[in-house]
Parts: sequence; C-alpha cells; structure tokens
Amino acid sequence: MNLTANQQKIIDTSGNLIVSASAGTGKTHTMVAKISHELTNHKSHRVIAAITFTIKAAREIKDRISVNTVGSFIGTNNSFVIEEVIKPFIKDVFGSKYGCDITTDYSLKFNKFDDGLAYIMYNGTLGSYLDSNKNFIFELALKILKRSEVARLYLQAKYFKIYIDEYQDCDSTMSEFFMYLTDVLEIALFIVGDDKQSLYIWRGADPESFRKIINKESFTHIFMSENFRSNKQIQNYSNLLFTETASLYEPYNNLSSIVLLNCTSSDWGDKIKEILDENSSSALLRTRNKDAEATSSILGDDEILFKYIPSLPIDTISNDSAWLYQSIAQYIFLDTYSVYDFIYNIPMGTEDDSNLKRKLENYLTKITLNQSDKKIFLEKVSDLAQFLGYNPQPKDLMLLYETISDFTYADAFEQEKYKHRAMTCHSSKGLQFEQVIIFAEDFPLRNDDDFYKHYVAVTRAKRKLIIVDTNSYWAQKYKKKLSLEFAKYNLRIEDLLQIC
Repeated sequence: MNLTANQQKIIDTSGNLIVSASAGTGKTHTMVAKISHELTNHKSHRVIAAITFTIKAAREIKDRISVNTVGSFIGTNNSFVIEEVIKPFIKDVFGSKYGCDITTDYSLKFNKFDDGLAYIMYNGTLGSYLDSNKNFIFELALKILKRSEVARLYLQAKYFKIYIDEYQDCDSTMSEFFMYLTDVLEIALFIVGDDKQSLYIWRGADPESFRKIINKESFTHIFMSENFRSNKQIQNYSNLLFTETASLYEPYNNLSSIVLLNCTSSDWGDKIKEILDENSSSALLRTRNKDAEATSSILGDDEILFKYIPSLPIDTISNDSAWLYQSIAQYIFLDTYSVYDFIYNIPMGTEDDSNLKRKLENYLTKITLNQSDKKIFLEKVSDLAQFLGYNPQPKDLMLLYETISDFTYADAFEQEKYKHRAMTCHSSKGLQFEQVIIFAEDFPLRNDDDFYKHYVAVTRAKRKLIIVDTNSYWAQKYKKKLSLEFAKYNLRIEDLLQIC
C-alpha cells in the first residue's frame, strides 16, 4: 500500500490511538494497513477484533486484509458483544435459566432493563429499548463484563487490540463499553471516525463521545485532513462547514466545480442537463427515498438515465443473522453470486467441513425453486437458517420475502453498473462520484444533523457539485444559514461557488 507520511505515522503509533478522518482521506485504506502491520508484527497467540456498523463495511475490511486473520473477529458492533460477551457469559452472571440458545429480534421493544432480561429468559430473544436513544444490547454486555471475571479474562487473553470504525455513530452506552475495555481491561484500542459524518443522531448516536476521547490522556490523537477524493474547491466548501476544519481553507480562484443553480420547480431538470457531463459518473442525492425516486424519474430520459437505487427491506435487519438474508437475496438476484461467495460470507465459527458446499447448494436450490410459493419459501429459508445455527425470526423472513418478490431491488446489489444513480444521502455514504447533484431545500442547516448530512452529500463529489436552488422556503433557509457561516471567515457564498 502507498502511504502518506501522516498515514505512516498512524501505522507506526502504538497503544491507544484515535484518528479523526475527514471524508476522502483514505481511512479504510489506512486502517487495513495498520491491522496488517500489527498482525504481522505481534508475536503472541492473541488476535484482533475489527468492528464496524455494517456487514458491508466489515466485509470490505476483511477483503482488503492480505495477512492471516484466522481467529480474529471481523464483524459488526452488535455481533461482537453478542458473540463474545452475551452468549458465552450471560449464564455466568444471571444464572442457569439464561443458558438457552439466544437469538435477536429488535422489533421486541420494552421500557426497562429487567423487562429485556425477562424476554431472554422466557423466549431466548434479545430485544431493544422502546427509547431509541438507549442501547439494551451494550448495556447488557457491559453489566456482564463488569460482573463476570471469566468474561474479562477471556477478552484479555484473546485480544491484543480492537479496531473500531465509524466511532462517531456510537451511542453513549457503546462508548462506555469500549472505554471499559481499555481503561479497565487494558486492551489497546484503535478508533477512527469523523464527527462531521454522524448521520444517526436520530437513533442515539453521540458524536460528543468521539470528541471526548480525543482529549483523553491515554489516547494519542492524529488528524487525517488530506482529501484524496474531492478537488480543492469542494474541499474548501466542505471544510468551512465546521470550525475544526475551517483552518484548512485555502483561497482558490476557479469556482467552476460548485454550481448553485437558480431555477424553478419545473425547469431544474433541463438546466442540470445543460451542465452535466453525461459520460462521467453522477449521483442525485436526496434526504428521503420518495424524493430520490421522484426526482430520478424527472431527470432521467433516453439520453441520461438516472437509476433509482432503493433501500432494501432487509437492510433494516440488524441482528447477527442479517448477513444470511443479504446473501440469500444476492444468490437469488445475481448470476455471478455462487455458493462459494455464500460460504465466504458465513461468519467465523460456523460449520466448516468437506460437505458444507454440497449441503448449502441443496438448501439454496430448494429456496430458489420455491420463490413463487411464499409458505414453502419461508420454510426452506428457515431450514437453512437453523442449519447454520440461527433461530429465524418471522419478521426477518418476511422482509426477505418482500425483497426477493420485487425484482427491482436487484439493482441495489449491482448498482455499480449504472453510471448515473439516484439514492438517499445515507445510502451514498462510503461511495464517490465524479458529479453530485443535491437540492438546497433538503439542507436548511437548522441543527448538527442537517450539517452532517450536507457534509456527507457534498463530499461524495470528486470534481463537480451541483446545488439545485428552486428558491423555496427551505432553500432560502439554506442560503441564509450558509451566508452566516461563511461570514465568520469574511467570505461570501459567491467566494465559494458559482451562481448560475
């Protein structure tokens, strides 16, 4: 891997490290390089855990690591605490009545911790709090860890370092759990995140927890600011959205890369086509799915087809079996997705013998042959889930059936083949495009959440950002707030973008 001096400093820094990584700075590239370096040079039986929020992100990390990761954990936050703390040690803390097989169903909601414990005892199921700002899974894991010496010794004996991605999306309970790992168990942590890209405040994410760790004496802090994705003008614009990056602004005379397009609700599509490069990749980003779909149909025509990429019903499954439903859908939709791909995505610890391929092919064949019969289809999926050690939840099975019953969802699995795409800002995170189109009215910049979403949207663009201004009420709010923000640095909107 080619590394900058700053990235190499991250690789070489030992102990607890927190990295503030702005958009486009190559954080995954750097994190993977650090994992590979430290796995290669650590001379003991202990391994690492690489934890992130989504299966997709975990899979990307796993795919990029070139060294041996046998025994290491690479997966989601919830999977880590469920598989490494709750399942093996809940009985040690709460008694033998909790020794049953435990599955997860986040549709089960309750108000009190004791109610959640009762769900586990009587149903063998982990649920979640009715209050989305509270996290039952991590609260339970932390209680177990504090009360079980054997759980603490297990983690200390197994892991020499834990890498945590997208830390700005952790809630306060998750952060308390991770700080316990380092402050009490003395397991080294590598934390990477960007509070400017926090999109999940609505469900309890606490970017302040990330900022607090920066000031902890036990952590070294390194800031990654060099953007390898966006051009200078787009970097200037995005950096000025936040005080901590405003100092990175450098005067730049060419303002052709960001266009504030004055138009009406009826002519914006025609005006965009006049300045859009149809031969370069582009994304139309909206804050709501229905707006992304509606505007894609208006903008798309025979010359420039904007393909709406919908959010999948199965994307809402966040328990430890989520990977299974994603893999079944890919197996059904994609001719290129084979049983070997399916096997590759099975989390560590699942059966691995010479007959596995044949057994899986048998299950998957029965599933694909019965797509038209809902009852049998769900039965066959349940059979496969149980074979792999999962207790399938009716809600998750229905979300899978809803997904595979609508073939338009196949586009979400192979969206890379479309040059021009329309999607939500949330769905675009982690992606990049030569050109990005956004609507001023989607970002009134009333609060931190508006600023975070706006930052994520504009930093998807590599060389062109088009901001549609229909002069609606909320678009006016955007322009007024932006003027106030830029005025702090004696700049005007006209100094940062081209008004057409």
